[in-house]
Amino acid sequence: MIRSTFVRTALCALLAPTLSCNMLDVNDNEDVSGRGARVFDPYQSSDSGAIRLSLQQFNGCAILPSGSAVSKGTLNLPGYPDTCPDLLAADPTSARSAPTGTLRLMAGTRYFLNQLTLSDIVLNKHTNGADLTDAVRWMKNESRFRNLDWSDLGRVSDQWTFSTGIEGFSQDAWTREVLFDNARWRTVKDDTFTVEIIDQDGVTPRMTPVVYSRTDFLADSAYGGHTRVGWRMETVQAPQSPGDVVPHPLPVLSGQPASPPAYRTLVKIEMVGSTNPFKTFEAPFIPGPAILKVTWSQLPDEPFFFPIELVTPEGLAPTCANADGQPVACGFGVDPKFKFSTPANGQGYYEPGESFRLFLDMRDGDGNQMLPAGVLPSGKDMLADKANGLLYATQASYFTLLERDSLPAYMVAGPLQKLQVRSDPQAKAPYWSANAESVGLVDSLATLSAFPGVYGSTWTTRYSVNLPQDAEPGTYVALVKTQRYFLGERVAKTNSYFFQVGQQEPTTYPNAVGNCQLCHRGVLSLDNLRHGLGVDHVEACKTCHQRDSDLVPRIQTLIHQLHNSSPRYTQNKTDCTVCHLTKESALRPSMNVCQSCHPSVHGDEYFATQFSAKGEPNRFGNCAQTCHAQSTTNGHILPEN
Repeated sequence: MIRSTFVRTALCALLAPTLSCNMLDVNDNEDVSGRGARVFDPYQSSDSGAIRLSLQQFNGCAILPSGSAVSKGTLNLPGYPDTCPDLLAADPTSARSAPTGTLRLMAGTRYFLNQLTLSDIVLNKHTNGADLTDAVRWMKNESRFRNLDWSDLGRVSDQWTFSTGIEGFSQDAWTREVLFDNARWRTVKDDTFTVEIIDQDGVTPRMTPVVYSRTDFLADSAYGGHTRVGWRMETVQAPQSPGDVVPHPLPVLSGQPASPPAYRTLVKIEMVGSTNPFKTFEAPFIPGPAILKVTWSQLPDEPFFFPIELVTPEGLAPTCANADGQPVACGFGVDPKFKFSTPANGQGYYEPGESFRLFLDMRDGDGNQMLPAGVLPSGKDMLADKANGLLYATQASYFTLLERDSLPAYMVAGPLQKLQVRSDPQAKAPYWSANAESVGLVDSLATLSAFPGVYGSTWTTRYSVNLPQDAEPGTYVALVKTQRYFLGERVAKTNSYFFQVGQQEPTTYPNAVGNCQLCHRGVLSLDNLRHGLGVDHVEACKTCHQRDSDLVPRIQTLIHQLHNSSPRYTQNKTDCTVCHLTKESALRPSMNVCQSCHPSVHGDEYFATQFSAKGEPNRFGNCAQTCHAQSTTNGHILPEN
């Protein structure tokens, strides 16, 4: 847990009244209960032992996380298309164009494979939700992965998710997703992925091949957003009765574009999170184009090709700035920082009702400024690879690739001692947080070319925070999150900065949940996964993951579903004491939370409630205040206090 001895905090407040320092320090070791280690991350800068490599393919083409397809140029690559899907199009599965992206790696740098994503997706090809035979037939016989062993494939879930509309642009909508699993290729435990770099002739090897096994990766499950074999019906109204599989289109509202149902059939294979970053390879320098080849042991005759370009440090443009303000080439890693304007009272804390400024200082892992102009680049610049690798969310990442991690954002919330999960996101929170409409560092429409004024705009790095007049005293947190893809390295980082409101005496989190470090240690610490937020700040996750929309899932639902569905989570899954440190924190069951582990909880008895996101009752309602008020659910081990 976070220590209550705040000596460093007091010194910081006295010596740095501008509050530009991190006011809470964490000194715990990895093997203590409660929180655990704050830092174990040797892979965040150019001085790292190795750099994490991310490789992605979509419908036969290598792609960058920005959504750009990678051109094969003059390479002779059998099976690699001349045209690739246009991931910025409304239907990227049918719109194709000449690819313009380039996948660059740094020569002489050691890499380890941290992400491998291989996707094959068709849109609006299988529209019969009552009979998915054709969808399954496409997976087995027509998809890029048709030569895998599909024996024993079966349906494992049929779930509905809700997304809140954007006023004036889209409506509230539901998505039905049917997932399939247990095919024999999915249950293989000893398959391998061989990585090698070969010359542009497609034959001559330029490095010793490195072999990765599936166990070298932390995650590959659908519930973590990774490997998914399924069918989706998107942008519809909720079903009207149990067993209703007929699509109910959204009504066409005046002044808003029509949103017809969309049908997506996908086979997405993704391994992510290296458990062995010491299994590395060095990229040699090869003038001109080269090929990175990945061979999966289950498809030995169908390798996956990634056209690459090897660059040297001398060949990089000086697009960052060093401590002296001189132009230099950027390094690996990303480190977003916040600086604060000085409190008006000069006492080291802000008063309730006061307004102050946050100043974003974006650095790479070497401490170089990535935004020398003091503004965030436009969505257009990001897509054109002119943003020093910074990533924004795109239509492709959210809706085509089904990735939700690339949205840069900040959140201000507090006081820490009131950061408690609420059952109903429509209810008033016990703590204050910044307006949900203003948490994005970049507008959600920034990368949509349909909005040219937004698409080509740069974005401020100064943000105003208006504390409420009734702000409770204590320590507040400002979280800043960003993601970057630079020379093959994909990395996310969230930093936490603390400030005082109404008093100099610091406060701390409720300490209601924790123990993540029991599993997330060393290279698998939370600093290295997902948003790059350290284990000490898990109770701050709820400040963003508190919506009624499943596009940004609620933290209690997400955590239960992700861990209880994972074969790598070996703890007793009915033992709530592993993560819940207090009994009260485990006594807010709801339809939404319980269904994350028990999809058929209560069957269809509360059908209407399951599809009610707003009003009363709804799927977030606290069952402990009604039926489960007198006794807890059976079969769960709860904390004693």
